[in-house]
Amino acid sequence: MFNMYKYLWFYGTKPTDSTATILPSNEKVFVKRNQSVLSAALEQGLDWPHDCKFGTCGACKCKLKKGKIKPTSDYSYTLSKDELNDDYFLACQSRLTMDSTIEVELGDLVRMPPKKSDAVIKSTDMLTSDIMKVVVETNEDIEHYALPGMWAELSIDGLDRPRSYSFASAPKNENPREFTFFIRKVPGGKFTEWLFNEKRDQTQPIEINGPFGSFYLREKSTPIICIAGGSGLAPIKSLLEGGVIDQINRDVIFLFGARTQDDLYCVDELEEIKKNWNKNCKFDFIPVLNMEPEDSNWNGGRGFVTDYFENEIIQKDNLEISDWQGYLCGPPPMVDAASNLLQKHGIKVDEIFYDKFTDSRDLEK
Repeated sequence: MFNMYKYLWFYGTKPTDSTATILPSNEKVFVKRNQSVLSAALEQGLDWPHDCKFGTCGACKCKLKKGKIKPTSDYSYTLSKDELNDDYFLACQSRLTMDSTIEVELGDLVRMPPKKSDAVIKSTDMLTSDIMKVVVETNEDIEHYALPGMWAELSIDGLDRPRSYSFASAPKNENPREFTFFIRKVPGGKFTEWLFNEKRDQTQPIEINGPFGSFYLREKSTPIICIAGGSGLAPIKSLLEGGVIDQINRDVIFLFGARTQDDLYCVDELEEIKKNWNKNCKFDFIPVLNMEPEDSNWNGGRGFVTDYFENEIIQKDNLEISDWQGYLCGPPPMVDAASNLLQKHGIKVDEIFYDKFTDSRDLEK
């Protein structure tokens, strides 16, 4: 019987370059010494299921059929005891110690082989009290081949692991060698405490690795509902910029949830997207504030963004959305609430695409 307690016995086993045979596809994955199974698969362009790379989502779960692995963390909090006893493990938190056979259903999503590059932070700009626009410039020419909505890893020396951030602009809108991100400050977070420190070394090298992710616009002709909160605006903005570039023929409702007017940002950029959207289609951008003082001059949406969408749009307009697609980004509670709402009104779960924005505090739970 293979379980977490047997995993720990292998901690003294030295990882070596190995090959994983993937069932039932019979794909071969070359896994370098000290490389996770998931990273190796993604480098080779395989659509291995995952929603993060740090052991919290459980989406990269797979089954060891033959061979041995070495876990890099205790993920018994993510997988159940029955799963562990049945030889399941997390590909993002495991390395091979010998040639092995692994069972996992690979998908057919678009995955771009990631590339690592040395870079520096070219510029920063505070968008709100805790969200910063960061432009990273690579030392070498890098093709902007990501799909709008994807993300990359940023890392500096001394960091325990890379941090993941979505691209905030459509790749075709970026300057050569530049990549733009919207980064929220995480109190106590090692990376953002460094990044937001006015006294940090401006020449500090930074490594960018990407693109990653499966958050991108799927082809369909029906309308789109986008819901974002906080720095979750980044991938939605990128995705919608891509829609402008391609002049897609689809109506859009985009609701952006924030606390107060001080937490709204990129409003002008979103109005520009609206102005340049396909003229044959409707584009609505609706900010919704849930902590704005009642006596302020705000005349827009109020309350939780999901409640506003249901009460002020779906019900008042008698809107039928069952054949729409949903694109959701932001804090996990907001994404979960929005997903439940869309399913309640008939949108199929496989037509709802999301990117949950966790931070280092979530990973330490």
